[in-house]
Amino acid sequence: MFYEEQVINGVLCCRTQPSGEWRPATTPHATAINALLALTDDQRLEAFSYFCRSCGTDDPRCQCWNDE
Repeated sequence: MFYEEQVINGVLCCRTQPSGEWRPATTPHATAINALLALTDDQRLEAFSYFCRSCGTDDPRCQCWNDE
């Protein structure tokens, strides 16, 4: 199965065939990506500060966050 995503004109688009037509993606993943694309760089950095840089979790007990 072929599936490809790409940001085109500030919107996450997808296609399901290598030579298929690009269309706006409509998944929850696409909604999140499009919301992040609409933020300023500073707002995006602030949003990402809530998640672990190593594994992506928001669990404060994550061992990646442990400075020891």
